Amino acid sequence: MKIFFDGRLINYAGVGRYERELIAGLLKLDPKIVFYITGDEIAIKNYIKEFRLNEKNFHIINTSIKKYSFKEQFLLIKNIKKFKNKVDVFFFPHFNIPFLYVPKNSVAVVYDLTFFHFPEYFGRIKTFFARIVLKGVLKKANKIITVSNYVKNDIIDMFGKRNGRIIKSIKALSALNLQKKIIPIYPGYSVRFKPASREEIIKFKREKNLSRYILYCGNRKKHKNITNLIHAFNDVRRENEFNDLKLILIGKRFTGSDKPDFIDIFIKKFNIKGVESLSRVSDDELNLYYSASNAFIFVSLSEGFGFAPLEALASGAPSLILADNSVLPEIFKDLACYVNPHDINEISAAVKKALKDRDDANHDKNKIDRILNGYSYELLAKNIYNVLLDVSSL
Repeated sequence: MKIFFDGRLINYAGVGRYERELIAGLLKLDPKIVFYITGDEIAIKNYIKEFRLNEKNFHIINTSIKKYSFKEQFLLIKNIKKFKNKVDVFFFPHFNIPFLYVPKNSVAVVYDLTFFHFPEYFGRIKTFFARIVLKGVLKKANKIITVSNYVKNDIIDMFGKRNGRIIKSIKALSALNLQKKIIPIYPGYSVRFKPASREEIIKFKREKNLSRYILYCGNRKKHKNITNLIHAFNDVRRENEFNDLKLILIGKRFTGSDKPDFIDIFIKKFNIKGVESLSRVSDDELNLYYSASNAFIFVSLSEGFGFAPLEALASGAPSLILADNSVLPEIFKDLACYVNPHDINEISAAVKKALKDRDDANHDKNKIDRILNGYSYELLAKNIYNVLLDVSSL
């Protein structure tokens, strides 16, 4: 099977990890697959080397077309048309496909509708055009993959027509057609993430000069609610009992590594101490940050899945403090402490509890295993492979 694969996000966290693990999983299932992969040539070659894949399975289409830009809606068409007769199926790991030209043998992935729920964070003009793009993809692509049932239902609620009533302000699509077209396939976590030994944790904390800390891992966008997290952390740290506490934020700045973003500005404005920001760490190091933490905290305002909390759970983080909204309670069930992400006092109280319970944490291993076994990249690859086979045979 020959697959056109949009790999422009391959070196990102979240979506990038999804792409990296999926490609490797598909090749494990079918070593004869050839990927016509578009993106940064150096990043793709580094990925192939890191995952020890065969270069013969890849035809790299080097491109610098900016992701999520207005220009990509026109410039990417050239790449797509060039290979339309050379590949069996087009796979887009996001919905940013040129809406003017969506091949009939296309499969696209939608992770969440955060863009549309919080237009004030992304810009109303960008949100307006993103809605047009997504609607075109929903209408023209052969299959849509979502990362959870929650996201599928959210799409149908926002873009579907039910009982003849138009949803939202633009002409809606058929809810019945969307039900058939959208396939929820849950992602997984990398098997690289596993609990570190006590000796490894002691050594790691000594090398990093760490004592007690809570951890956030994810991008630094406003809907991730990091300023409320920092505010809650600061309230906890003011108390003498917790004045040694640190908050470690791991995630990419969108302003560039040398320019302050809104989080840096917030920290400086309120003179908040004890916050450490890391743009990127290796998977092995991230595993240790998860394992050695006193709690992993993720109070995002909207999530379609939750990659980082799953990695934290797999790595043996003693406590998960998660927002009580969107898909998170569905996935993590009673293995997390859920908080209202808008309530700073509630977040602070959960952090204090996690710190006091650190040595007594004793999650039911059977419960953890049941959750982790339901979300594997191996299972993701198998399910997506079947979708790609169906679409390529049309």
